[in-house]
Amino acid sequence: MSTIAEQPAPAFGTFDYVSEREQEVKAHTGSIAFDGISDPILLAQDMSGGCGGKIWKCANVMIDYFIWKSNQLHGKLFEGQKIVEIGSGTGLVGLAVAKLCPAIKQMVITDQMPMMGLMQENIKLNRLEQSVKADVLNWGETIPSMSQVLGADVILASDCIYLEEAFIPLLETFFALTNKSTSIIYLTYRKRRNADKLFFQAAKKKFIFKDITEDPMMKVYMRDKMHLFSVTRKPLNQQQLQDLHKQEAL
Repeated sequence: MSTIAEQPAPAFGTFDYVSEREQEVKAHTGSIAFDGISDPILLAQDMSGGCGGKIWKCANVMIDYFIWKSNQLHGKLFEGQKIVEIGSGTGLVGLAVAKLCPAIKQMVITDQMPMMGLMQENIKLNRLEQSVKADVLNWGETIPSMSQVLGADVILASDCIYLEEAFIPLLETFFALTNKSTSIIYLTYRKRRNADKLFFQAAKKKFIFKDITEDPMMKVYMRDKMHLFSVTRKPLNQQQLQDLHKQEAL
């Protein structure tokens, strides 16, 4: 569970999770503490660059699950693995995982260009420059072959299902990032509209979704229409494998 806390230094204030109806939030910096993560996470927020500049409740679902899972694995969660977070916004989830799992290989938090300054500021605030990098990733666009976001073992996506016009670009990005056969996506989702089912109808053509319910807190989140999924790419058939090999040979 997380706790919003006052900062002793006057430069830092407090903040709350954004409500669904809230439209504008003034830029400010605060801290958030999670039971199971030793240090509070310092976080600047600024919605002038878009809705990603504020923290949303789905982030709490994912972080709390990873804290619980890390305890189950005796602190060895994501050991030696490369992690990419998409739609990072403030970077809260990626920063929390980097603090929780110091033995990760690398964490890359990503979003569109307007969010870059905020993500970089939050990396510095938490002194995670060595383990966490920020990068631009526009959903649906071709990812350069040398991009640091490729080759991830784990992809994190917290509350990324909200705009119908972004459904297909998001799925295209999921597909591009799961280029390793063992790649897994952790996806938190809050049901808001009936149109959301269009995302899942399209997604299940290429991916396998598993509703994660082992976290003791998950029943609480589900009452608030929030869900956590593990997502893996469906195995390629023979024709798809041949097409993939042809593309790689070009």
